[in-house]
Amino acid sequence: MDDRTHSASTQAGPSVAPKLEIIQGENAGESFKLKLKTTIGRERDNDVTLLDLKASRYHATITLEGGQWLLQDLGSVNGTILNDVALTTPTPLQSGDQITIGETILAFRTPTPSSAEPLAAASPATPSTAGRSVAAPLPQSQAQGSTSKPPRLAWIAGGVILLACFIAVFAIFLVATRISNNSSEAQSPTDDIAPLQGQDNNDTSPEPDNGEPSETTQTATIPAELSLVYEDDFSDSFGGWDDAFDTYTRKVYGNNRYQIEVTTSNLVAWGLANRDVADFEIEVEARQEDGDSAASYGLLFRFQDRENFYRFDVSGDGFFLLSKFIKGQWVTLVDWTESEFINPGSNGNLLKVTAFGPSISIWANGQQLAAVTDDSLDHGNFGLFVGTFAEPYTWVSYDNLKLWTPPDQEITLIPTATRPSASSQALPPTATATSPPPTATPEAQEEPAEATPTEETVEPTPTPALPTATPEPLPEYVSRDQTLARGEEEITGRIVFPIYDPERGTFDIYIADIADGNNLQLIQPNASQPGLSLDGTEFAYRSWQPDRRGLFARPLNGDDIDAWGFDSFFESARPQYSPIDNSLMYFSRSGGETPATYRVIDAVGQVMRREGFPIQGKSPKWAPNGQQFVYSSCLGSDCGIILSNIDGSAPVQLTNHPSDTNPEVSPDGETLVFMSERGGNWEIYRAGMDGSNITALTSDPASDGLPTWSPDSSEIAFLSNRDGEWALWTMDPDGTNKRRQFVLPGPVDGIVQHDIANSFGWLEENIDWIP
Repeated sequence: MDDRTHSASTQAGPSVAPKLEIIQGENAGESFKLKLKTTIGRERDNDVTLLDLKASRYHATITLEGGQWLLQDLGSVNGTILNDVALTTPTPLQSGDQITIGETILAFRTPTPSSAEPLAAASPATPSTAGRSVAAPLPQSQAQGSTSKPPRLAWIAGGVILLACFIAVFAIFLVATRISNNSSEAQSPTDDIAPLQGQDNNDTSPEPDNGEPSETTQTATIPAELSLVYEDDFSDSFGGWDDAFDTYTRKVYGNNRYQIEVTTSNLVAWGLANRDVADFEIEVEARQEDGDSAASYGLLFRFQDRENFYRFDVSGDGFFLLSKFIKGQWVTLVDWTESEFINPGSNGNLLKVTAFGPSISIWANGQQLAAVTDDSLDHGNFGLFVGTFAEPYTWVSYDNLKLWTPPDQEITLIPTATRPSASSQALPPTATATSPPPTATPEAQEEPAEATPTEETVEPTPTPALPTATPEPLPEYVSRDQTLARGEEEITGRIVFPIYDPERGTFDIYIADIADGNNLQLIQPNASQPGLSLDGTEFAYRSWQPDRRGLFARPLNGDDIDAWGFDSFFESARPQYSPIDNSLMYFSRSGGETPATYRVIDAVGQVMRREGFPIQGKSPKWAPNGQQFVYSSCLGSDCGIILSNIDGSAPVQLTNHPSDTNPEVSPDGETLVFMSERGGNWEIYRAGMDGSNITALTSDPASDGLPTWSPDSSEIAFLSNRDGEWALWTMDPDGTNKRRQFVLPGPVDGIVQHDIANSFGWLEENIDWIP
């Protein structure tokens, strides 16, 4: 027997325990016997478990105290309503009382021998009434009149009249049913809207599967008759749309709607009907419940796999977009356009797509928004999606999805894995339904301690600290491949980066377009730690080739014949070009275990000194003025990031954590970024050039590191193993608008197997962003 229906104690004879009946909401029709203490909420360990996104995990309790049943709110987010009054203190219950939790209404009923207080069945509620109406009492005159008995003749006459009415009603019902059936087979629900007859869009031409424009234009005539072949009002939580959640998203049935929520920036999540169809008309009611108004939601169609589909977006502030994702590349069919026909915010929109052959049109609230002709995909799955852009949160619900096809077409069920049982579904412990989950608290501001430079610096023992364990990959229904937001421009330039080959046990250096990883090119095998000149014409690197070890430099478009070696020690690492005169700086452990900084003068590497002593430190980077540099080291016993003149004078300690490393100054000279394990995980931080306002820019269980600036200081690029794969990411200088640009062709962390003693993994690597 279900635990939720047990009484708190064993009883003889009929139970006298009160019941809770759910009369509106996802659980409508269920009833529960009360225990001495009954808990109500969204978590599965409650006595009454609600499938309601607006219910808190542990929302309310009903307890028996002093012979009274008391209802108490447990500090829930949305509160508990008793007979239209919000609870503030424990309140006694009476039979017939209605309790509103989120969008669920429960009736408290105490059994009586005569059942003197019947409760009216709740009808679907409007937002204003929320379904909290109960049966109205009879007027007093009717109640009194009902006690007298009518004469027998009146009974007979009444019976004849009633029988005649019944026969007439039944005849009308048969005729109406036949008319309704014929109509539903022959017509779309939008008969007042003329279907699009092969209309072309002057700005768009048909495109084949490769995403290139087609040379010929194809059109298809929409059939005059369409048949309703699929519909779902999402009242059945086993209707085939999965309940699922992961770190950043969740999709669940709730309140007789299908809900999708995204809790991080530049991410899209979808649910699919798992049915293949070619030509169709589809519509769905969609409502943005919460989140950024610029976020998008809508319909996916002709979905063949996660790299090939069409997408119809609308935003909460009244814009729409039509695009396609073909072989992993976005193509815009209709760019973001404002429309007066799209309702803003939570007012909701009726969205529709028609697709017959290459003719595609999109609609909102009965009005056509755009029409195009495109033949890239001619069939596929269909579904619903929600996506974010710069802001990290949005939540959208869907209802009343319907799909029509020509009578001669079939809709094919796509086999899917068996859906888990309801008992195995659970919301994440920290999930809330009414507001975005709390974001990670940035690292507290740290003021650098005043440090007096000394002749002797203490370098912490170098350790090849590796990234944290690789996070789990994203589920199949979630993607980082997101369209550009309204007004957003694709970033430009090229990025140079190392890749570790586990099979060979060494690194190679690649270059690619930073926006999407296209034009990927191997520019130096058996090498890593790349450094490029400011204009991207010169290229320095650390060679791991056994017969050609050391530091080398050459033109980027050259090859090994053009390369010259400026340091042949195995222990030398991470060369960097000056932005002023292309002179080189690097660090080396050739003088011992503690690294020291070097500068190439007259083609010879010379140790940099301060007051006659070597400047000890690693991972140096030039400041934009070419007269200063930043590096990871210690002044006395305080370790962190140091800013110094190139002659070694005027050192300033900017940060004070020993794991702070790989610093880089923005091209405008105003901001420092670096990576650090100060919070227990590798993250990226920023600070002012005086060491003030140290702030965490990333906060993720994955490893984030190797930050570099865009040439115009407007973006920061970094590497991360989020989602279970190494990728190139970008973000705004304040840490917002994080976007995965492309997945790397391999990991960036590893130990060179033929030189384990001098290989320190990704922490001594480097990436550079050039125009």
